[in-house]
Amino acid sequence: MRRMRQFIAVGFVLAIAGSSIGAQAPAGLDSATLNAIAPVIERARAARLPLELLYTRARLGQVQRLPTAKIESAVRHYAERLDSAQAALAPNPTVPELKAGVDALQTGVGSETLRLMRQAAKETSLAVPLGVLTSLVARGVSVEKASVQIVDFLQRGASAEHFIALGERVHADVLAGRRPDESLDLRLKGIFPNLPQSVNAADAAGLQNTGTNKRPR
Repeated sequence: MRRMRQFIAVGFVLAIAGSSIGAQAPAGLDSATLNAIAPVIERARAARLPLELLYTRARLGQVQRLPTAKIESAVRHYAERLDSAQAALAPNPTVPELKAGVDALQTGVGSETLRLMRQAAKETSLAVPLGVLTSLVARGVSVEKASVQIVDFLQRGASAEHFIALGERVHADVLAGRRPDESLDLRLKGIFPNLPQSVNAADAAGLQNTGTNKRPR
């Protein structure tokens, strides 16, 4: 009787665990995919990565009717880039920032650029700046040039609205036939004078010049 009660107790615990796992299982993923990506998910959970981004990646693979092995590979590589983005955008990156960071890394942007962007932006969200950086590279601006200019843009106090305007203008120029690198230089020159840091620097230079030109009486 005692052994029977032990079996019943163990079965009850397993049933609760199974129902808990089932409740947490993401919708839209079949059991084969869930089993394949389970080790990746557990490592990501331990690293405190946002699991919803990995599940979204897996769903995309299913929609594209990819083999389970390819879905697992895609999710694993995504998790690796997600981990790199989280480290570069520390200390407290948001999910939109991490998603944008992964997209940037996928286009060839380096982790160091993400770190410099975080230093320049401090606590301001980098979701939009990272998205614009990715779009610039996708439209043909060299990774090195886009990275340097976007970091400089942030350091000058550019807001999300400035980044959106920059991205839209470069996109329009490229569609009109202008070279991407040339367009980026041109559009930045038009925006730089209106940025907070640029204005402050100009004011400081003006005050310095005024003081220098004064003659003692």
